[in-house]
Amino acid sequence: MQTASIHLPHSGLTVPDASYTVTSYKEHQTHDGVAFTATLRLNRKIIGTVENDGRGGPDIFYPNTAGGMREQRDALEAFAARCTDARGVVCDVELLLGDLVTEYQTSRAITRAATRGNTPLRLLEDHEFGDGPMSWPSQTATTETGPAWAADRDRLRAHLLADPELTPPALGWWQIWDAGENRWIDVTDRPAHLLTNRH
Repeated sequence: MQTASIHLPHSGLTVPDASYTVTSYKEHQTHDGVAFTATLRLNRKIIGTVENDGRGGPDIFYPNTAGGMREQRDALEAFAARCTDARGVVCDVELLLGDLVTEYQTSRAITRAATRGNTPLRLLEDHEFGDGPMSWPSQTATTETGPAWAADRDRLRAHLLADPELTPPALGWWQIWDAGENRWIDVTDRPAHLLTNRH
């Protein structure tokens, strides 16, 4: 019997199961960007690292056992081929790794905000390419809000739209994390061309 797929809330990634996870992350600033190293696990066992040199290149998987390098990479590629991103497009390994890192980072940020009694907000923004938007929004900013604001989303929305430093751009919108529903919920209106995609 085939198990149902799992939708991961922070990246929009859909996976066949939760066997691959990122469980730690360290970064440092370079003159070109942010470089990082993250721990990748398969069924809770550490199998290697995900790394990016911060120079605009892809996220790369480095197995931690020389003898099984080809097997580990083949297995990861096969898993990625069974995953889809937020647009429903089949993933490659680079997209899969990036989304798993996003899931870990965002979950950690939510936990840290909760210890302060706060709720995270994130600004998503689509980008234009050629003669129109790409329909592939990415996170461009984050902040936190206190319990009173989180409980009154109409008031929060009005505040975000009234503050010049928080007002979203034409192709952007704010979301708030809803722990009870385990999903991000729109606080301000998303661009019309993205209304059919609720991730």
